[in-house]
This record gives sequence, structure tokens and C-alpha cells, in this order.
Amino acid sequence: MQIKLTTPLLVLALSAFAFMGCDGYHTRIHSLNMTIAEAPEVHGANTSQSAHSASWRFTGKVNSNSREDVTKTVKGTSYASDNTKVTYKLGGTDFSAKADFLYKLDGFTFGTGAGFKDGLYHHFTLGANLQYFEFGFFFGFFHQYNNVKYVGSKCQYIYHLFTETEEDCQSFSDDRDIITTSPFMGSYAGIMIDNFFINYSVGVYKPSVDIEKSSLDLAIITTQYITIGYRINRRIELSLGAVINYMDIPHWNYGFTGGLSFYAM
Repeated sequence: MQIKLTTPLLVLALSAFAFMGCDGYHTRIHSLNMTIAEAPEVHGANTSQSAHSASWRFTGKVNSNSREDVTKTVKGTSYASDNTKVTYKLGGTDFSAKADFLYKLDGFTFGTGAGFKDGLYHHFTLGANLQYFEFGFFFGFFHQYNNVKYVGSKCQYIYHLFTETEEDCQSFSDDRDIITTSPFMGSYAGIMIDNFFINYSVGVYKPSVDIEKSSLDLAIITTQYITIGYRINRRIELSLGAVINYMDIPHWNYGFTGGLSFYAM
């Protein structure tokens, strides 16, 4: 008798759930326009540093890349943000400033640095500094200043056992300046001959934007710096080079950089 009563009650409960359903919200980002900067430049001492010595370097640079708008349709990291048209606005001319601290043991070096380039960034370095060659690795955080413009919609949905319906959709949009934080990392290598040096540095980061509690799978930015320079004396250094940006859309972007550094030994 108990089994006969339980079965109809179970069927009745499931039927009630199927017809009553539950509700929630779907957020969709239809389009996003945002400014994007190249990864910051990090390199070594640019000279054969004396063992068990410290060095402070202060650098100012001008950077110029071709100005472009690059558009790609991407999927979000959740159902709420699929099929979003993202336009990356990159390039232009800007100025950057940076302070580095480098300390050398017998052959290995470690240091830290902080600077401003389209936002604040800071990093740690670890490498080796020899008579004619140096190399190293770095890791840090890039607090980038971005302008974002987006359009989206938030819809209430009712989910039944077999169907899902949407109703009461509300659209939203915004145009504002924000600060995003992304980890960045990379490596560098350099050749030093007398007062001349050649540097190669590559940095990688992935921007992240949170819109209405919905995130997007944005492009990875890889920036390469190839620079040549000359140490005028122990205190002053000049440099000039090329900047090569790659976005895994895929897309390439090119520019140049030049600057002046002052050393405090």
C-alpha cells in the first residue's frame, strides 16, 4: 500500500516542478570596444656590472605604434557572454617612465622595477650578467588604464523541466574609463660590446574585463622589443629600437621606441 501511494506522489511532484519551473537571469555582451596597450619593456643592465654591486636606473621613453582598430567575434567564459563582437583599439604615441633596481652577485642578478605606461606596472627580475652577454626572466603586474564601450542585455529566463524561455529583456550600455590588472611575464637577452649594447625582450599578458559579472575570452598580447643603445658615460645612456606586437587573433602591429636613461651607481 505504501509503494502504491508513493509513486503517484512522486509523479505529481515532478509534474509540478516541470510546470512551475525556476527563474534566473542571462547577461549577454553584444559588443565591446576597448583600448589595448603593448606589454611593458623589461631588460637587464646593458653593461657588464661589477660583482656585488647595485645600480639604480631611471628611464624615459617615447613609444609610437601604428594606430589600428582590430575586430574579432569571441566567446565568453560562460554561457552569458557568447558571440561578442570585440574591437581592440591599439597603437598611437605615448610616453613612459620607469625606475629599475639591479643587484649582481658573482654572476647572477636580481632586481625589481616599477613604471608608468598606459597605467602602472611593477615586476621582479632574475638573470645572469656576464662580460659580453646577459639574460633573464621577469614576472609582474600591469595595472592598465583602459577605455571601454559596451552594449549588452540582461534577460530573465524561466527554466522548466523540458524547456527554457526568456522574457523581460533589459538592454544596457556604458562608455567609461577603468583600470584592469593583468599579470605579465617574459624574458630578455642582451649583448654588450664596450659601450654599445643590443637588447631583445619579449613580454606577454592577457587583458581581463569584468562587465556586469560577465567575463570574455580576450586576446593574448605578446610584445617584442629589439633595441640598440650606447652608454655615453657611466651615468647617461641612449637607446632606439623597434616594437613588434602580436595578438593571437591573429594580428601584427609595428612601431618604434627611443629613450634616455640615467644611472645612479
